[in-house]
Amino acid sequence: MRYRNAAWGWLGSAGRLALLTIFLATPVWAQSKPVMVYGVIHEYTLARLMQMFERDTGMKADFIRQSAGEVATRVLAERQAPKGDVIFGMSRAIQESLKAKGLLEAYKSPRRAEVPNRYVDPEGYWTGSSITVQGFAVNTERWKKEFGNAPMPKTWEDLLDPKYKDLIVTSSPLSSGSAFTFVVGQFFRLGEEKGWEYQKALDKNIRFYTPSGIAPSRMVAQGEFLIAITFAHDVLKWISVGLPIKMIHPPGVSWDIGSVSLIKNGPNPEGGKKFIDWVLGRDPIQLIVDLNFEGSLRSDVSLPLGASPLNKIELVDYKLDWAAQNRDRVLKRWGELFKK
Repeated sequence: MRYRNAAWGWLGSAGRLALLTIFLATPVWAQSKPVMVYGVIHEYTLARLMQMFERDTGMKADFIRQSAGEVATRVLAERQAPKGDVIFGMSRAIQESLKAKGLLEAYKSPRRAEVPNRYVDPEGYWTGSSITVQGFAVNTERWKKEFGNAPMPKTWEDLLDPKYKDLIVTSSPLSSGSAFTFVVGQFFRLGEEKGWEYQKALDKNIRFYTPSGIAPSRMVAQGEFLIAITFAHDVLKWISVGLPIKMIHPPGVSWDIGSVSLIKNGPNPEGGKKFIDWVLGRDPIQLIVDLNFEGSLRSDVSLPLGASPLNKIELVDYKLDWAAQNRDRVLKRWGELFKK
């Protein structure tokens, strides 16, 4: 007891009270348990977010970066003993699928009021954080070398030209949320059966399906392939560092939002809620826009450099409920038809 008094002796009673108040105001979970975030955006962006979170809150956060499909599989596999607290950057359709399986915990963050209603789950299972649109990217140097001054493709149907055989790369919807968004977008553009026929025709020109939705844009930026079907934010990143790649938005493109959710029965639910409240704020979202080139759902955050305004892009009417309800069926059929 004397030792403890000596340690505090240099403080007056007011100072001791102030320190005790700070200590007691810091929850036990904030002092010990880090928040575990399962993220699907770029690893570097996730790392910067974790650093910023610790700086702003004094709390620790760790992350695991995987594709959307891999995160969904992980959360399902861990349902009896969850190891993650938060899912970040996930597409709406997969969030809805996880919600239907009872893997998410409803949490209505105070930040929801800062996001347009169409981009939040009314029940509070997920909240939108960013928006991005799809299209296809072309390596301009390879194009000039192989096709000279010929016009680049402008529509989805243009990609069916036999001259593009083995020159197109995209990701697999079995593991990539980006690819699932593309597949279902063709159904909304053409109708389901015609959408499947389009996928079959396109498959003849696709050399490789990557596990990750991020990979195709990188492979085209580096000249491994001529064309990638991908989200715009993955292409804008390469444009920003001067690589020879161009983004094209044909009529009828899919779009999606990145969103954040709380994993049911995670090890640190209170920490997870604090992370959600924080990451939906202006500064974290601006960081995501600056580093990940996604559009913001907040009105006080600017568009990424080089992004096309949404009013200049013809979007499909993406039906989230249909995509979520039919996800397992669509993936089963896609795997039977196209798994390479």
